[in-house]
Formats: sequence, structure tokens, C-alpha cells
Amino acid sequence: MTRKWWVLSAVACGTFMATLDSSIVNIALPTLTKELGADLDRVKWVVIAYLLVITCLLLPFGLLSDQKGRKPVFQIGFLVFVLGSALCGLALNLPLLVFFRMIQAMGASMLMANGPAIITSTFSSKERGTALGTLAMVVSAGLMMGPSLGGFLIGKLGWRSIFWINVPIGMVGIFLVEVFIKKTGPTRRHGSFDWAGTFLQTILLLLFIGIFGSPIKLEATRSVTLLRWLGFALLMGLSMLFIRVEAAAKAPLFDLSLFKHRTFWTSILASFLTFVAFSSVTVLMPFFLQEALHFSPQKAGFFMTAIPVIIFMVAPLSGRLSDRFGSRGLSSTGSGVGMMGLWLMSGMMGTELREVSSQWIIVSTLGLIGLAIGLFQSPNNSAIMGSVPMAKLGVASALLATVRNLGLVTGTGLSTALFTWRYTETGDFISSFRTTLFIAGLIAAAAFTATLGKSKSS
Repeated sequence: MTRKWWVLSAVACGTFMATLDSSIVNIALPTLTKELGADLDRVKWVVIAYLLVITCLLLPFGLLSDQKGRKPVFQIGFLVFVLGSALCGLALNLPLLVFFRMIQAMGASMLMANGPAIITSTFSSKERGTALGTLAMVVSAGLMMGPSLGGFLIGKLGWRSIFWINVPIGMVGIFLVEVFIKKTGPTRRHGSFDWAGTFLQTILLLLFIGIFGSPIKLEATRSVTLLRWLGFALLMGLSMLFIRVEAAAKAPLFDLSLFKHRTFWTSILASFLTFVAFSSVTVLMPFFLQEALHFSPQKAGFFMTAIPVIIFMVAPLSGRLSDRFGSRGLSSTGSGVGMMGLWLMSGMMGTELREVSSQWIIVSTLGLIGLAIGLFQSPNNSAIMGSVPMAKLGVASALLATVRNLGLVTGTGLSTALFTWRYTETGDFISSFRTTLFIAGLIAAAAFTATLGKSKSS
């Protein structure tokens, strides 16, 4: 196996570890409430703190890798993640566990900000889609294995083992990075680190997540509505200030020049809208399966694996095809399939699907969502990374991950808001579920339109 594929193995190791950790921890939340003597409202910070730290640090670590070199930042990311994982396994109480999760998240953000950049700089344009498709397959493997592996480890070895498992995986990754990833110098030598931009983007992201990341009660009181509008106004004002600061910076955290390339900004927009749309399925479908169809948690989880299984099979193939035929057609096909899948799901899903003979409809429509993501993600990511200069790959890679996280946060808040509003108005679970998925389909249609805006040569 040539060196470039060992480089992909090192990046895949870090990606698998971070993905596995996110899905494996979710399955442990009920156990943590009992073992640590805390209610779910407090234990949820084990997940929230991890996501907040990652989202806020992606762009700073992307810029740092461009200025200091990608290998040292990536390698330190492995070390910090392994250290944080070991400390999480030793935590004596919930506050310590949350704090150690924040350390773990610092390492994860270094890994996530650099992975696509390292792959893009290692593989030629004719193989980039294949490599990024393989990385998407690894993400799906981590999502698939997390719940089942987590349940097994918790049952046999206790909840601490779900963090300790990262230690041997991380040691393998550290070895692969040291041996196979070449040390390269900075790709951006001019300008000091953008501290002002880092501070403003952190405030902006926290404000954005605060506004969009929680369910919005559309029937809220006048005072709550006013407070939310004030939050929007503050967000707009800070956004304009952030753009002015970045436009004047010599080495900006948020490089506005990247958005001069049509393929870059349309692909970024399509990625954001796609994750907003598909969040409705991952958030609401488990409730539909368990509350409306009365599936057990185990059976509901089994049905939900249809999405990552299809992504696992399709993503490498779509990446390879994008190397030969370009990304525009594949990513637009993926968005179109997702749009139709959401609309089909909104029309078909009813309590009559409780019968075994009809349950294939659930698997089929979930499989369509997996097919859509598998077709869309690898070519779209390849188009984004292929449209930026080598000197700015770190920032572009970090921005790609940030947009994905913001899309998931926005989609979660929007879908729960729409569902709650409709359910309050009608008291009908199925009607509320269908309405939310139909609107999600409209957002997927907007993503489809964005993909058509790419240059034909992409």
C-alpha cells in the first residue's frame, strides 16, 4: 500500500474515533443519569459541551494549521483527544466529566479541522473524490457501530469503558501520523493569528446556536418573542462587524476571498441546507417509530441504521464517480433524491405502518435518505476542497465542518419548532410529523437549486 493510502488511514482513524465517540456517548446517557446521580437536564451537557467546543474551535484550528503546519496540529489533536478520553473514564462526578469532555472536544476539533485538508493535499484531483468518499464511509461506520458497541461495553465493563476504548484507537492513529504524514511548513506565512476574528466568531456561533439550536415555541409570549428578535438583531450586527474585521485582517479566520469562487459558495450553501433538511429525520423519526408505532428502542434503532448502512455503501462509489464525471451531477442527484425521499416520507408515514407487511416502506424511505446523503456528500466535499488554493486548505476544511455542525443545529431547532407548533395546534402527531417533513423537503429543494449553481466544470 502506497504512502498516500496510509495517510488516508491515519485521517480515517481520527475521524472514526471522533464519530464513534459521539454516537457511543448518546447511548450511555440513561446510564449516566443513574451512575452519577443527576437528571437528564444536567447530564445532557456531556453531549452539548462537546459539540459547542468543537463548533467554536474548528475555524481557529483550521487557520492555525495553515500557519503552523497541518501535521503538528493534527498530531496534537490525537494526543489531546486520547488524554481527554482517558480523563473522562476516570471522572468521579458529572462536572468533572463535562470538563474532561471539553478537553476531548479540543482534540476532536483539531482532527476534524485538518482531515479533509490533509487528504486534499495528499491525493491528486483524479483521486480526491475517492479518498473523501472513503472518509464518508468511515463516518457511517462510526455511526453504525456506536450504539451497539456502546451497549455491549456498558453492559460488560461499565460506562467508563466507552471512553477508554479511544485510547488504543488513538495510539494507532498517533503512530500512523508520525510515520506516514510528512511534516510540511506553513502554507500561510503572512499575518499574525486572527485573535479578534476568533473572539467574534465564537460569540457569533454561541449566539447562533442559542437562537436556532433549541426548540422555538411559535406561540411564545410577547416578551419571549421580543427577546428573540433582539437576539436576531444582535446576531446581524455582530455578523456585519465580523465581516469588516475579517476583510481588514492579513490572515483572516474567515477568508472572504474564498466566496468569490461560485463552486465554493454554492457548495457550502448546499451543504448547510442539506444538513438542515435531513436533521428532521434523525430527530423526529425515532419518536415516530416509538411513540406512533410503539416500536421498542432496540427495534427503532435497528430501523434507523438503514441510513448509515446505505451511506456506507454509496459514499465511496459516488466519490469515485465524481473523480471521473465531476461533482455537479452527482451532488444535485443526491439533493433531488433527498427532496423526493422527504416528500414521500411525509405522505406515506402513518400508524397503519405498524403491520409487518408494510414496514418495508419505512426501511425504503430511510434508505432513500441514506442514498441521498451518500450521493451528495462526497462529490460536494470534493468540489469545495478542489476549489480553494493549497495555502488555504486548512481554513476551507474547518469551514466545511463548521457549516455541517451549524446545519445540524439549525435543522434540529427548526424541525422541533415546526413539530411542536403543529402538534399544539392540532393535537395530531402524524399530521405534525408529516408537515415537518414536507417543509424539510422544501429545504432540500433549495439545496438542489444551490447544487445547480456550481460551475459545470466542477
